[in-house]
Amino acid sequence: MNIQKKVGPWLVEYRPKDGGRIGCLKYGDIDLLTVEPNNFIPPKEDYGEYELRPVYGYDDCFPSVESCYYPGSKWMIPDHGEVCWLPFKVKGEKNSLRFEVDSKNIPARLVREMIFEENKLIWSFRVENLGNKEINFQHVIHPLMPINSITGIKLPGYESVFDDINNGVLSLDGSHSLEEFLLSRPSGSTNMLFIRNIKMGEMSWDYVNKIRVVAKFSPDIFPSIGIWWNNGKYPDEDNCRRNECALEPVPGLNSRLSDAIECGKALKLSGGDVFEWEIEWNVIAI
Repeated sequence: MNIQKKVGPWLVEYRPKDGGRIGCLKYGDIDLLTVEPNNFIPPKEDYGEYELRPVYGYDDCFPSVESCYYPGSKWMIPDHGEVCWLPFKVKGEKNSLRFEVDSKNIPARLVREMIFEENKLIWSFRVENLGNKEINFQHVIHPLMPINSITGIKLPGYESVFDDINNGVLSLDGSHSLEEFLLSRPSGSTNMLFIRNIKMGEMSWDYVNKIRVVAKFSPDIFPSIGIWWNNGKYPDEDNCRRNECALEPVPGLNSRLSDAIECGKALKLSGGDVFEWEIEWNVIAI
């Protein structure tokens, strides 16, 4: 069931039992995210468990995005993490929504708070270690945006661009070349890229409706940005292909927890401790 909340120019619809999903996020009359498909047909081939339900809007990926074994255990983290499959508790205040969920497999609680201001959305996150031993995790926001509505992108400087699908580094001369590369992707193409060791924690994207979202975050926590650019290709079956993109700060060089631990970029939390961070979305007219 969708529940609505309106704060000033913001309208949000959410589903607590469906992984705390944000099914609609509007600024004025502009959809910032993709919306629920009219008719969902799961693909016949195996594209991962995540594709067996409608894919749209926003959800949280925790404690990993890609499926892998949690370190030191026999637990295989599901595709796109565990919490997007769990019901959330939600509490609404005048200008905010607080989403909360406990992992079923590690002693961790994830809290996502959405704080709405006139032209700003603050995504405030908190992970609590409910146990007495250290936990490792990644958290990646997963806001899917309508690719056909995106007219411009600005990305920070970086050291390299990794092409996850083709398992190699792209030869692109700076962020401007990468922006041109993405905006020129033809229909029927899909890219999953990671820009690594970014120079600053800021990026933006423009909508055809003449607004820009400027996202700000800590590059010390998120040294990479994951870029999902799906221009009518994936899943590659009739009635399943989607048009969507996402720009996601990543605590690692890719979105697999086991790799982030290996390279020393996973987030860590000692027993009983709390880790908090924010990602800001500022909306401006262009």
